[in-house]
Amino acid sequence: GRVGVPLAAERAALSSAQVLLARIVSQLGTVAIAANSLAVSAEGLCYMAGYGIQDASIALVGQAVGAHRRDMSKRFAWLCTGMGMGIMALSGVLMWLFAPALMSIFTADAAVIALGAQMLRIEAFAEPMFGASIVASGAMQGAGDSTACFVLNLFSMWGVRLTLAFLLAPRFGLTGVWTAMCVELCTRGVLFLLRLARGKWLERGALA
Repeated sequence: GRVGVPLAAERAALSSAQVLLARIVSQLGTVAIAANSLAVSAEGLCYMAGYGIQDASIALVGQAVGAHRRDMSKRFAWLCTGMGMGIMALSGVLMWLFAPALMSIFTADAAVIALGAQMLRIEAFAEPMFGASIVASGAMQGAGDSTACFVLNLFSMWGVRLTLAFLLAPRFGLTGVWTAMCVELCTRGVLFLLRLARGKWLERGALA
């Protein structure tokens, strides 16, 4: 239950944040609503690799923690996180270059493609740090430190993304919402890297 409760709470907190974000976007008009939803789907293709590496980091760190190998746990965590950042940086570059083509997979509407491509190009800059947060959170979960992941995700989602989106959307429209998302993902990546570097996450699991 120790892992299950924070994870369930995290899902609830993040999905309610998504609902509020959808509310903000829903006031921006039909092109913005369509561009937002399709750009989210297109971006999803770009971070699938990050979640694959997250699974590997959960397994590798979990095994090292179980074997009481603190040094190995740290090495696996940094190795996987570095790989995640590298692969997501590459997918960010591809996303920036092929944003219009990616959008045109989902729709033929020129206005939606143009706006969605702009959003993907904003988001492209956040991909390496998004990769860092995805994989580092996997390493921490592998070590049984899921409460900290919950707190960091909650703070960045509610404190940074929602707050900024709420402030920027009325003035900048969808660009404001995706800028808020980009800033939040970079902040989240930094928070997770700092926690990874401090090493406190290793004291939560079987190594305590």
